Amino acid sequence: MPDAPLRSLLSSEGIRWFFGHLTENQLTPLLAWMLFIVIAYGAMRKSGLLHAVRMMGKVDFRQKFALRIVIIEVILFLCVLLLLTSVPHAILLSVTGNLFPSSFSQSLIPCLSFACVVFSISYGVISGSFHSLSDVFKSFTSQIPALAPLLIVYILAAQLFYSLKFILII
Repeated sequence: MPDAPLRSLLSSEGIRWFFGHLTENQLTPLLAWMLFIVIAYGAMRKSGLLHAVRMMGKVDFRQKFALRIVIIEVILFLCVLLLLTSVPHAILLSVTGNLFPSSFSQSLIPCLSFACVVFSISYGVISGSFHSLSDVFKSFTSQIPALAPLLIVYILAAQLFYSLKFILII
């Protein structure tokens, strides 16, 4: 074990690394994905779209009309996604023609989150849940407090992971 190539975080090199890479260690796609998902969830919840989907048969006329519009939007979204990934030499495929890994797989969560936000906005405006632009923006941030505990765990876990990578010279 004494011959194992380990570095110490308490050495001058380790302390410089820790302070120099603290921000860089937090910049992962996972952080962006967490934010995208929370924004989309907040928009879907505040617009009433989630509730309307659960109560499909027991909604009033405006909500039913808004749901029909959202269904049309979902179909259009899926058609566009299908065209961008399934035709020969599709734009979102990798160089070898695969879906995973490709631009499609790297952008799947942001793309789905964006689509959910668009669906929620249209549902909220048509159904009357959103009365102003302010309501729309409030819906985006409504679930951020629910993310706060996860952010703390994320920051600690990411720093622990990268510290172990530094120590083990990976």
